[in-house]
Amino acid sequence: MKIISDGLVIREYGPQDAVPVAAFVASGDRTALPPGSPETVADVERWLTDTVHRRRLDGEGVHLAIVERATGEIVGSIGLRDTDWEAGHTEIGYGIHTGQRGRGHATEAARAVGRWALIDGGIRRVQLRSRIDNAASLRVAEKAGYQREGTVRIAERDGGEAYDLAVFSMIAI
Repeated sequence: MKIISDGLVIREYGPQDAVPVAAFVASGDRTALPPGSPETVADVERWLTDTVHRRRLDGEGVHLAIVERATGEIVGSIGLRDTDWEAGHTEIGYGIHTGQRGRGHATEAARAVGRWALIDGGIRRVQLRSRIDNAASLRVAEKAGYQREGTVRIAERDGGEAYDLAVFSMIAI
């Protein structure tokens, strides 16, 4: 799977990504990596050759690297999760490396992957949820063309705190 947008290439992770993924893990800043990414540098190769692809093969969704076209650098991750291909719905999630934020990468990737899912992926509804206190993520959803549907109260727990989530969607018309 490969999506090319204005300034990004959004593609599956592969063995060619071992060095940058290991660098993210070693630095302790895994904001550019998806949930379930390797905890240690020793786990990177297995994650790239097995874990990432098993998710797609099992039909659960996909983990994709967000790569800046001009530099070839991985700037973040985006993926589909809780995917039900038969029912036609999925949820999108993304993360951008702290040094790459504020450049529009998340918005461009969320728009491109949402459209891919609706047009080429056979999905009818792409959902995006964001903590209501995450102003940057709320802006990404709105700028990417997702429509806000409401708030799910006390829907996420982080440490000892419970948070409300804003729910957005993009649907096939």
